Amino acid sequence: MARLQPLIDGGRLENIVDLLSLLSDLVDLLDEAMVEKLALLFEQATASGWAATNTLRLARAETMAQAKSPSLYTLLKLLNDRDTRKGVAIVLKTLNVIGRQL
Repeated sequence: MARLQPLIDGGRLENIVDLLSLLSDLVDLLDEAMVEKLALLFEQATASGWAATNTLRLARAETMAQAKSPSLYTLLKLLNDRDTRKGVAIVLKTLNVIGRQL
């Protein structure tokens, strides 16, 4: 009891009880289905981050491999590329959906 007295006097014992209550609630919520959902969400987030990082790394490497900076005409010609148009369409559609949700 002597060790608990400083916690009681400082009002910190309530915080410890609240933390234990939160942990107890968390254990009750974490059934097998919830763990599977969280694992799938983590896996999807990791895969998305990995793909974005690899894409950025590849684009940077290809751009740095060029001897000189691309001209404005070269950049405009790049817009005529089918893959570039698909990428721009994805970015614009993503912004469209974000705007709708606001």
